[in-house]
Amino acid sequence: MENSELRIAGGCGHGIRPFRKFSILHSEFSIPVASILIAAFLACASVALAQQPSAPPKKADPPVQTKPAASQGDEEATILTLRTQVVVVPFSISDRFNRPINDVRPTDIKLLENGVEQEVVAINRAADVPLELALVMDYSGSMSRRLPLAKRSAARFLERILKLKDDRAAILACQQDVVIAESPTGDLEKLRRALDGVEERLPTPVGRVMPFETGRSKPPGTALYAAIYIAADDVLARPATPDARRVIVVVSDGFDSEGGIRLNEVIERAWRSGIVVYALGIADAADNTSAVNRESLERLCTATGGRAFFPRLDREFYSAFDRIDGDLRQYFTLAYTPNAGGGAFRAIRIETPKHPDWKAHHRSGYYGGEP
Repeated sequence: MENSELRIAGGCGHGIRPFRKFSILHSEFSIPVASILIAAFLACASVALAQQPSAPPKKADPPVQTKPAASQGDEEATILTLRTQVVVVPFSISDRFNRPINDVRPTDIKLLENGVEQEVVAINRAADVPLELALVMDYSGSMSRRLPLAKRSAARFLERILKLKDDRAAILACQQDVVIAESPTGDLEKLRRALDGVEERLPTPVGRVMPFETGRSKPPGTALYAAIYIAADDVLARPATPDARRVIVVVSDGFDSEGGIRLNEVIERAWRSGIVVYALGIADAADNTSAVNRESLERLCTATGGRAFFPRLDREFYSAFDRIDGDLRQYFTLAYTPNAGGGAFRAIRIETPKHPDWKAHHRSGYYGGEP
């Protein structure tokens, strides 16, 4: 994806996909002129072919050796191999103090699909797998007082998380519209500039109209769900490496006032794309916790395998990002072959029966045919 700005109206209707407008240069000519040009071309080609010497007779091709037809048993074995589906499930595990567990063995976990236990064929650490991350920042009026702190802690988080050569991050900002402030890149300087300058690229720059005064100005709305959907469906759709972990980190109070995309649509898009969502739910003031849509943020993160954090004090912003960093560094993947087929949604649950104080974080399920 080119490093370009993309604005998408937050009030788009159900099922609308983000798009970029572009113009196509073209020319037109009348039918008689086209006919003359084609006739002239065919005439020149006929003359050129007539002037070429005839080709020497072609030698007969050697007899083709055919392989014996595969037996019916071989065909059945091939069909079985092609129909085998391996499902890969990224997950992390934390203890009762929310600290990540960094040593997980196959005997520590039990995997169930639609309530039926499955055989895990492999489990691996994913800390060295490249990361594709999209940071979605809410620039609505309700976020203005704590945005400077959120931006500083987010910049520090990006500096820590982008370690591998192929790690990349993107930055999106949302009000009534969604702006891709920076496309996926590993260049930290570009990401810092995007965080510092995104206000001036928004329809209602926060710094110009804050604080809002009742009766004189109206806070800009929030197309939050549209921004998350675009991050999953467009920004992270083409990772630099096919096996990259794809993660969205949302910094918002969790309220969507535009309504163009519903929360269920965002969750389903994340399931289909294999994307994990984390969130920092923050209010306009540390003591105003009721101004955070905690239920929606927790539902979004739990369903996709991430976690939601709700920092109140300044230092808790940094510690929340540190916990996300810890999760991503202690990530695992497991693989299994499901017992049943079909394209319906299949619910997944990872249990740790030997460790009752452990909690597994993973997506809630997947659609058959899209592991």
